Amino acid sequence: MRSLVIIGIVLACSAVGLTGCATSQEDKARLAAADNEQCISYGTTPGTPAYTDCRLKLEHQRAILASQPLPAPQFESCPTAASGLACVNPTNGR
Repeated sequence: MRSLVIIGIVLACSAVGLTGCATSQEDKARLAAADNEQCISYGTTPGTPAYTDCRLKLEHQRAILASQPLPAPQFESCPTAASGLACVNPTNGR
């Protein structure tokens, strides 16, 4: 009985792990499709040096953005602050 529980836990954890991989692969596919459309919209043709350069630049820009920490949202004071409710109007430091 105990071995069945352990097998069930292992299978559940494996399923969660595989789901994460699938999501990651789907995200990569969506980004690749979006980059493809973006570069084509610039007038480049897949397989040309200009297209390859465009794709590399988009990937580089994404890597730079991913490496930068997101700024903490700054909230304006609002009348609900005293009630304990959160304000819903972030100003992002503006």
